[in-house]
Amino acid sequence: MSTICFVCEGAYPYVVGGVSSWVHELITSNPQHNFKILCIIPDEKFAKLKYQIPKNVIEIKNILIDSSLDFSYSSFIKDGFQKNEEKKNSVKELIHFQIDGNTDEKLNTIEKLFSKEMGKPLEIILSQEYWDMLLKQYKKYHEKGNFSIYYWTYRNIILNLLKIGQEEIPKADIYHCVTTGYSGFIGCLVAHRKMGKFLLTEHGIYPREREEEILGANWIDADFKSIWIDYFYYLSKLAYQYSDKIISLFEYTRSIQVCYGADEKKTKVIPNGVDEKKYGGIIRKKKEGFHIGSVLRVVPIKDVKMMIKGFKIAEKNMPDATLWLIGPTDEDKKYYEECLELVKNLELEEKIIFTGRANVLEYYSFLDLLILTSISEGQPLSILEGLASGVPFIATDVGNCREILLEKKDIGEAGLIIPPTSYTDLADAFLKLYKNTEKLNEFSENGKKIVKKYYTKESFIGQYRELYKELGD
Repeated sequence: MSTICFVCEGAYPYVVGGVSSWVHELITSNPQHNFKILCIIPDEKFAKLKYQIPKNVIEIKNILIDSSLDFSYSSFIKDGFQKNEEKKNSVKELIHFQIDGNTDEKLNTIEKLFSKEMGKPLEIILSQEYWDMLLKQYKKYHEKGNFSIYYWTYRNIILNLLKIGQEEIPKADIYHCVTTGYSGFIGCLVAHRKMGKFLLTEHGIYPREREEEILGANWIDADFKSIWIDYFYYLSKLAYQYSDKIISLFEYTRSIQVCYGADEKKTKVIPNGVDEKKYGGIIRKKKEGFHIGSVLRVVPIKDVKMMIKGFKIAEKNMPDATLWLIGPTDEDKKYYEECLELVKNLELEEKIIFTGRANVLEYYSFLDLLILTSISEGQPLSILEGLASGVPFIATDVGNCREILLEKKDIGEAGLIIPPTSYTDLADAFLKLYKNTEKLNEFSENGKKIVKKYYTKESFIGQYRELYKELGD
């Protein structure tokens, strides 16, 4: 029996979604092991359990990266402006964001900041050494940008790293990080400190996803977006270098990991899996009308507004159609309110239903069609569940969606693929399948075959069970 610590970032057990469901499934399917959860969250308000915690979870610890930071003014006044060459070198490495030369040696230097001997996070940020290094970096790379914005950009990044680095990490045999980023950074520290084995599973390519968000964000000054982007790629490269095994969900993401510096010998593809007996055993009952559903969190990355607009264009030719949006609405309340307003403005209140959290099995029993309109995905569990239940899919061409639905040549297609953000293409896809019984039945049968052959829970759990055994020995 091993003790395995899942390191999550804004996910299990506080957020309902694909990654969280995946973590929960691994824990409940491995009762022979004890598990700990280390969750990186913004603040205490975030820490509201959304899952019933399994009996083999023996500890949950939160790291609050945006919490108030303890700061001793007396310490700052006494020591803050006394130059310390060792601290200067440590700060220099921390803000450099480069992997070159001897990474172990560089981490040894950075780790001195994490021992608390050089001060708490805010004390380090307000030290003379930090100021000198920050100013030097500014003059060398960013002098044309606004210094105040530059200062606060680095302050936000470095405070988070210092906060994480100075936290006490629970003891375990294996640390299973579910992304790079902050989670992977903890894995890196664990491996560097020789606390245990570091297993990394990437559901998507984290720095690419953050890069898309940063490039589209209005709140980040254009002159300094590169700092955030470089920072996330730096963390990913560190995680790849220090991990013992690197898992991706499909071949394309594995190739990207290798491209970004992962040792190919460490990499392995383990697809998601669902219980085809559980979902395949659902008794499907036709309900009057035409029922379209989407199992999702109502957040911008799922592009719910695209669904609404596409449905509006098509619904004049689908008079008995209903769109069911199945899942939590409280993760981004502002976005949810915007979606409700759009539904109201388009006069679709009687046609589009937000269910909130619900038992998806009840909806799989009568839905004629499922949709996914995400801007970014890995290998969506909602698609695998839907196909196992016999419901055809329309999905955007992101992540592994195309391969699942269209590229299993030995079986056939299980749905339609459309471009991301295109609500006109979504409307066309709706109309192609609306009451097209022959095509829907074909997709339904193919979908069940695809899951049974390629994406079973038995295979998914079995491969991780072997990995845990290998790393725990």
